[in-house]
Amino acid sequence: MSLDRHAVTRLASANVYKLFINAGPGIGVRARSTLSRIWVPTGGVAASETETGHEKLIRAGFLRQSQSGIFQLLPLGLRVQNKLEALLDKHMASIGASKLSLSTLTSEELWRRSGRFDQISSELFRLADRKKVSMMLSPTHEEEVTSLVASTLKSHKDLPLRLYQTTRKYRDEMRPRHGLLRSREFVMKDLYSFDKSYASAVSTYDEVAKAYRAFFADLELPILVAEASSGDMGGNHSHEYHLPSSFGEDTVMSCDSCDYTANDEVATTRSPLISIVPGQGMQEQETRIWHGITKDRKGLVKAWYPGKGSTGKTAEINVHAMKEVIPDLDPSIDDPQKAWAESMSARAESTSHGSIEIINVVDMRLIDSYSKMMNELSISPTDERILMRTISQLPGTTEDNAKGLNLLRPMEGDGCPRCETGQLRIQKALELGHTFYLGTRYSEPLALTVALPNSKEPVPVEMGCYGIGLSRIFGAVAEHKADERGLQWPRAIAPFEIVVIPSSGVTDATLEFYDKISCQLAASEGRTVDTVLDDRKMTFGWKMQDADMIGYPVVVVLGRAWRDKGICEVQCRSLSLKENIPVEDLATYLASMNPQNPPHGAHPNPNPKSDCQTRLDSHRGANASRVPEHHFSKNPTQQPNNPPRVKPTDAITMSTGEPINLDTLEPQQLSQVKQQLDEELEHLTTSYAQLHGAQNKFKECLRCVDSRTKSSDDKTASSNSVLVPLTNSLYVKGEISNNETVLVDVGTGFLIEKKLKAARDFYEDKSNGLASNLKELEAIVQRKQANVRAVEEVLRHKIMAAQASQPQEA
Repeated sequence: MSLDRHAVTRLASANVYKLFINAGPGIGVRARSTLSRIWVPTGGVAASETETGHEKLIRAGFLRQSQSGIFQLLPLGLRVQNKLEALLDKHMASIGASKLSLSTLTSEELWRRSGRFDQISSELFRLADRKKVSMMLSPTHEEEVTSLVASTLKSHKDLPLRLYQTTRKYRDEMRPRHGLLRSREFVMKDLYSFDKSYASAVSTYDEVAKAYRAFFADLELPILVAEASSGDMGGNHSHEYHLPSSFGEDTVMSCDSCDYTANDEVATTRSPLISIVPGQGMQEQETRIWHGITKDRKGLVKAWYPGKGSTGKTAEINVHAMKEVIPDLDPSIDDPQKAWAESMSARAESTSHGSIEIINVVDMRLIDSYSKMMNELSISPTDERILMRTISQLPGTTEDNAKGLNLLRPMEGDGCPRCETGQLRIQKALELGHTFYLGTRYSEPLALTVALPNSKEPVPVEMGCYGIGLSRIFGAVAEHKADERGLQWPRAIAPFEIVVIPSSGVTDATLEFYDKISCQLAASEGRTVDTVLDDRKMTFGWKMQDADMIGYPVVVVLGRAWRDKGICEVQCRSLSLKENIPVEDLATYLASMNPQNPPHGAHPNPNPKSDCQTRLDSHRGANASRVPEHHFSKNPTQQPNNPPRVKPTDAITMSTGEPINLDTLEPQQLSQVKQQLDEELEHLTTSYAQLHGAQNKFKECLRCVDSRTKSSDDKTASSNSVLVPLTNSLYVKGEISNNETVLVDVGTGFLIEKKLKAARDFYEDKSNGLASNLKELEAIVQRKQANVRAVEEVLRHKIMAAQASQPQEA
């Protein structure tokens, strides 16, 4: 058989679509994503009412545990981690950071040179090579990167320099727990900055902080940015990025009126208006003394502080405040008085006059009574070697601007130190990121210096380090966003953004639909939209439940309405959305869908019965062999009841209710709009975190009531035994006298005795009420975040357009 040239052309045209559909990666077409070709082992954990996000990750096939604190990522889990890393890469690129990969094995010698080895050696995985050289698995890389830059830095013109990596880290946790939230092997992004001046280092710090906020906004997480201690890292400027959570191991204090937020280790309170109540002596003030010792063991520290705080609760000493006054304080010693006495004995012959001292540090509330006591009793050391001195004001202040010492650890209800009206609220939180200004903490001991134009000698480089725990974010998102049906991933890091589920098996028409919608989405968004087809030979009901458990942001159901009329069902659980969309509008609709901003015309499910019936009818329908061609026409005729859906980025609505057309604004005006939105978003995020903390408290009360209910059925004596806390680390044994009732704080300053069932109803009602408020507030926050992104997008386009027009004008 022979064919002329025109016949060959007609044959090629007839088969070009078939060739496109079946094309493999070898000819430049992206391979079809189908769940039958992805290993997703489910099971391993039985479902329960109290199932955690970590247990859902196992049950949905994202990961498995290898050993205590060590986990294996399965294909779905690896996709989430890779997307997290790609999202971080985008934000690191926005601040000009270069990506590298440092060695996991590092020398102990570097850590000894920096002085950090002895501080955290118990957490290190240590080993030796065949030459007996001591090595370790790096838990972080400050020493390595400092040494690297020191060996390569040529000139101050090479600064500022920003280097980052995303690698596995290792820490020998004593008690790994909560899955990925506290593990021994984890993935972390660490960024290191190098600047030639303090001002430049602070500017870098602010840029990184802005990038971090944008990163967490993309993840739809209500992050609290808290002032924090630098700890073993060194430096004197630090912030933590916290997600409020009952699984959290950190305690964060936030003001209920302003944006003050701090880790409880560094949080302060509003200074008292008076130092002491007139006429009251030290006995009436329930004065307490806390003992400490300096690192050289020559100074015994006595902190004088009142026994009760401003709210009437038993007060505790604020060790961080003590370290601000006595920088050389060593709070790790259990018995400072004994250690000091032993030090004196060891120095009995060699110690000169005044070289050993007793340092009295006095809280501002006790200054008058302390002075009176010292005058009346004439207390002074009998040993001439001992010098006694008193500190009652902040270092660096004079008599003219003296500031008294507030030595009490903040408590719930204390006054905010930043505003005049707010009170501090306490909540548990998960630390997901941390930023440190290091100064010259590592550059000095590791000889990283640079010669500046106006400097005679080389000066140490100013450094900063900035960490984000990818593994912890992975687990935290699962815990924070999961519901009773399964996981719920933000679209930015979901294993797949969209899953297509046919109700009655996969046909050629199904494959044709999937291929075309994938191409249309890629064309409309300018990127590959991760879409997967569930072609597994399982029942439709099983696939829908599995989709809920895995947590795809968007589900597209191909049922009978699709086969008969070309109408798909689109579901989005985070928006409580279920809508029927014609195939010709589907690509535009899906491209405009965003968990922060429902597409035009979208609405929560108004008629659950009809939607359920639609799905049932679709499941019962017969298979269709091919999608009618008009369902994919390039220029479909618009139906009256189906107006075109467009991406809503041309206008936003401000908090005043006034709509703003972004296209009509100049770049400067857009920047002002963005600044206002950022401020509103920060306030809303803080409010969300405070409500979340209050809900966690009610849930904890509910758990305790349930525990007492179970104990009331147990008549043995042991069920009434409890530990009564005197301090955070001191308890006494006690017995519950009445197992039938509890005293409930009803929030008005009164305690009301309630039976266990009534108490449970009270706390459950409070918790449910807050849950409703949180859901409403979360929707508002998400809309604000969408508005911010819309403004940023328009601003970016306007700036690019202005830059492109400059050469032409010239």
